[in-house]
Amino acid sequence: MKKCFSMLLILALALSVLAVPALAEGNMVVTAIADDPQQMDPTLNSYSRSSQVLQNLFKGLYKLDADGATIVPAMAESVEVSDDQLTYTFTLRDGLKWSDGSDLTAYDFEYSWLRVLDPNVLSKAASDMWIVKNGEKFYNGECAAEDVGIKATDARTFVVELENVTPWFLMLTSTTTFLPVSKAAVEASENWAWSPETYVCNGPFMLKEYASLDKIVLVRNPNYYNADEVKLDGVQYSIIPETTTELLAYKNGELNVSINLDQQGISDYAGTDELTQLPRIGIQYCDFNTKLPEFSDKRVRQAFAMAINRAVLLQAMGSVEKPVYGFVPYAQPSLTDPAKSYRDVAGDLFAEDVEAAKALMADAGYPGGEGFPTIVIKVQNNTQQNTLAQVLGDMWKQTLGVNYEIQSRESSVYWDELDAGDFSVDRNGYTCDYADPSANLKIFITGSNAYENGWDDPVYDEMFAKTLSMTDPAEREAALIEAEKYLVDEMPAMPVFSMETQFLVKPEVSGVIANPIGHVNFEYASIG
Repeated sequence: MKKCFSMLLILALALSVLAVPALAEGNMVVTAIADDPQQMDPTLNSYSRSSQVLQNLFKGLYKLDADGATIVPAMAESVEVSDDQLTYTFTLRDGLKWSDGSDLTAYDFEYSWLRVLDPNVLSKAASDMWIVKNGEKFYNGECAAEDVGIKATDARTFVVELENVTPWFLMLTSTTTFLPVSKAAVEASENWAWSPETYVCNGPFMLKEYASLDKIVLVRNPNYYNADEVKLDGVQYSIIPETTTELLAYKNGELNVSINLDQQGISDYAGTDELTQLPRIGIQYCDFNTKLPEFSDKRVRQAFAMAINRAVLLQAMGSVEKPVYGFVPYAQPSLTDPAKSYRDVAGDLFAEDVEAAKALMADAGYPGGEGFPTIVIKVQNNTQQNTLAQVLGDMWKQTLGVNYEIQSRESSVYWDELDAGDFSVDRNGYTCDYADPSANLKIFITGSNAYENGWDDPVYDEMFAKTLSMTDPAEREAALIEAEKYLVDEMPAMPVFSMETQFLVKPEVSGVIANPIGHVNFEYASIG
């Protein structure tokens, strides 16, 4: 039986590789993503896979420089910051254009940023914009649009007022939520973002072809402000769900950049110039559905988080990432010691302890798992996530005595079912937009990105809010650690591992960079 399964798997992988489009002719980079982008409108997007594509189609006021580390002006020519560091006045470059040749002005930024905050639009990225004065109030219907600190005073002047001093604000203007969209394109077609015929962008590349579950083709945008410096003719994203298949495609020369690597790929190319490994400011976690009676008790959530062996889980998944015992990854820097990460300072905030987990379940009324409902572990339909679900389920059954079932869903329906609360435990993750520990902790406040678990807590909201007005680094770091301790004690989700970015680049390709979020940028890439 095992042999038959292995032969079928080999055949399936071979067919998958054959299905990958041949390396495109001309000066094109060919890479891969695991599925269709969840969202092609940047103002509505909160997904990392989508941002891999969107970051090459759009550019914000600032962007990442060719060194992969420095933030430099993009649509902005310059910025003036007020003495209190709460007001930023951007002057846009003269003569900016959208990909369709129409003028791009400061009014486009005003429209786009307010659209993110508009409660009628239902952007999943709205909380990213709450740093703007009255942004959250507008989103909650407590003030009008004109009260928000977002104003275009003329075609080239864009003024932003912030709620609190935000040293990472310029970095944020390079991230997906803060990218502009064309008002004319958005209002002309509800589905503007899904067809090359209606797609309007402002980045180094523009959309030429979108074949769902097959490929996405970008070509150089002649109206990009820096088009003369873009060396590639374009970028092709082949849709390859499995990392094993992607690795074979890379080895066979069907890809010249691979951005979805497993343990095998990293092992095969370790020590070579083709492999790049970078820290990433994100974590993978599993939500508990706190709306379910059995997971409304934090003792149960703590028990599930403590009852697994993360090292064994990661090994089974073929992952090289590092287990994490808090909600802030190792890549986030300490606010008080530049030689350390925040995680070094805060330390591990919980530990794996099977016996303690069993005791917590007994205290919650489920000794040995008695009376506990069958867990529905919901994951996306790929090998790595199915492995995660299987290993987690087996661990919980063995250590806590609970039963489980696994439900795998395609990406197109997965997030909708999570939104509907149709799960017990899910697989989730978040990569942050800026290098500060608050970025990871922010997502758990009420109304923010990590909403799938259904956990809203005014105590945590207040603890986090207080950190935003602190300017002393030591005081602020201590307050963030206390907020994280409270979050870990409540355990609405279960931290699993701290993320890293790994990608492969063929020797003939140069200038490929990745930002701290893990999005790979091809603006500076060249072949030959």
